[in-house]
Parts: sequence; structure tokens; C-alpha cells
Amino acid sequence: MDIEDVLHYLVEHRAPNLPPGYLSEQLLALSWILDDEGAGIFEVGRRWLESGDEFRVAVALGLNEAFMADSWVELVGLADSVKKKVPSLAADVDVWLENSRPSYLRLEERRGHGARDEVLRADGAD
Repeated sequence: MDIEDVLHYLVEHRAPNLPPGYLSEQLLALSWILDDEGAGIFEVGRRWLESGDEFRVAVALGLNEAFMADSWVELVGLADSVKKKVPSLAADVDVWLENSRPSYLRLEERRGHGARDEVLRADGAD
């Protein structure tokens, strides 16, 4: 059994009315005690963002200690895709994107190569 099986089990057998944010918090706590530092959890979360499953997407949006994309431009594209697949979470996606922006800006600046301009262009702030 791998981490994806475990996470699938947790979602499929969750308590009635369990808020997605609560499961996100538990997964973040688990990430601190795993030998891969949660990499497996976050990889499943990335796939959940693209799943179109409202609960799984909401859980993934709560995994706020992970970079869910390799760049800000990629994250903006992912956010647009999520909003099209699960329009009911559009406001949550916007908040997630805004909360992620400073971390991606710092990441892009560390990488150099004019990345700050890339972040600003993706925001439409030419």
C-alpha cells in the first residue's frame, strides 16, 4: 500500500460532514513525521487539484506548505484549470493563489533569471 492508497482510503471513509480543511491540517501534520517530508502527500495533492473532485480539490488547496507547481506561471495556469473544473471553489482558489504568491515570488527570485518579472506578467501587472 502506498501513500496514494492511504489518502484515497481517508477520503472515501471520512466521517460525515468532515470539512476538507480539517483533513488538510491532518495531512500537513503527517508530512512532518514522514521520511519523505510529505513529498508523497503533496504529489497526491497536486493530482487532486486536477481531479475535478470538489472534496479532493478543497483538501489539496489546504496543503499550503507545499509548492504545488514548479513556477508561478504554472500555478496560475493550474488555478485557472481548477476553477473551470470546480467553479464552486473559484473563490477558494483565488485566496489560495493570493496566499501562494509571496512564496512563489521568493522562489522565483532565488532562481534568478528575471523571474520576478515573470510573476508580475502572470498577474497582468506589466
